[in-house]
Amino acid sequence: MKGAEIMRRWILPAVLTTALIFTGIWGYNQYRLNEQYRIHMDNLYQKSFYELVGNVGSVETRLAKLMVSGDRSQHMMLLSEISRQAHAAQMDLGQLPISHAALDKTSKFLNQLSDYAYYLSKQVSDGKTISIEEIENLQKLHENAARLNSDLTRLSTEVLKEQPGWGKLMRKAGSDFYEISDDLYTKQFVNLQKTGIDYPSLIYDGPFSEALNQKAGREFKGAPVTEQQAAEIALDFFGNDRTARIERSADSTNGILDTWGFQIWTREEPDNPFYISVSRKGGKVVNLIGQHQVEKETLSVKEAMRKAEEFLAAKGFKGMIPTYQQSFQGMSTINFAYAHDDIIFYPDLIKVKIALDDGRVYGFESRNYLLAHKERKLEEPALTMEEAQKLVNPSLKITSSRLAVIPTDGGQERLCYEFKGNLGEKRFIVYIDANSGEEADILQIIETENGSLTI
Repeated sequence: MKGAEIMRRWILPAVLTTALIFTGIWGYNQYRLNEQYRIHMDNLYQKSFYELVGNVGSVETRLAKLMVSGDRSQHMMLLSEISRQAHAAQMDLGQLPISHAALDKTSKFLNQLSDYAYYLSKQVSDGKTISIEEIENLQKLHENAARLNSDLTRLSTEVLKEQPGWGKLMRKAGSDFYEISDDLYTKQFVNLQKTGIDYPSLIYDGPFSEALNQKAGREFKGAPVTEQQAAEIALDFFGNDRTARIERSADSTNGILDTWGFQIWTREEPDNPFYISVSRKGGKVVNLIGQHQVEKETLSVKEAMRKAEEFLAAKGFKGMIPTYQQSFQGMSTINFAYAHDDIIFYPDLIKVKIALDDGRVYGFESRNYLLAHKERKLEEPALTMEEAQKLVNPSLKITSSRLAVIPTDGGQERLCYEFKGNLGEKRFIVYIDANSGEEADILQIIETENGSLTI
């Protein structure tokens, strides 16, 4: 009897302990699953929000371009993109954990914009032109898109910096979350009103950067150079007086522009070697890449441009003019294009990076120039400058004009008239084909704290 009593005393605690252990293991596994799910949802919300910001920004940019464009084929392409990206933005909005009624107007606006752009693209594809009334509707849509884009950009740069992650907001108390939601979103979206349109229901690094990268099928020609010859060319380009030592480094072999690669150590910064590449045919320097920490900027961007121009002239590159500039962490990167007989040739691109403290060159890239530069025989344009200017949308207030050769997405070149101008506070560049009169391209110039961007 005593033995049975003793067994009962041991068995019950053992069972309870075992149950507790299993409960703990189950609880821990549930916690891990919940934590993984929380992280997954947090990432999903974050992804949806930033995709919303990107899509709305693209919609606003394309609507602005549409206001400037006077070409039917451009209208069709831009309207199609606006419709697609507005629909994508609406889908992104629907993924966010927001239930306030004010967002219904934003969702309705994006849906209306998508439908209206699709309707107009079908009209244009059928040979019709955009009417004055439709242009006015698009202007209203652009104003709303610009306001929404500004609000979302402010939200992403300021508010989310203080409240990182949508999941953190969701994990607050329910009422507290909706108070935050009211503060962050209602003020942003409540002013977006219904546009009242009656419609049937259903981009840097500089201009032409994407087209310039399409060099497939081209072959760079020239006499072959040995490794030793390439090393001598690299030293001469870099400067023997600055060089402490040079060693063979990674080569590049891509079938278009094969290169010898070298590392160069300098006397002034022995811990930061430069990389330099020399073409195996022709012996031309293709790249120069160096690292440098700028502690204090002492040069202006204009002074950096002058030093870059002097550098290119000293290396035998004549007729190069700056077309684009951007500064970052004390380094100014300047794009140069070849100019001759008052015509600028954008395919002949060279980039130079200048440090804004010591004024030295820490970057050089001539790949596009080497592949594109040649003697061109251009025929007299079929259109005069005045005739081409009449084809530009009259809403654009033109500030300058000139002839330009631009690259196309197919790797060809196109002679155009380049018209720079303003539409309100926005700046654009419009390219009119000098022979056909077709609107070849539109670029919007965006001023940033680091320089000018074109999209």
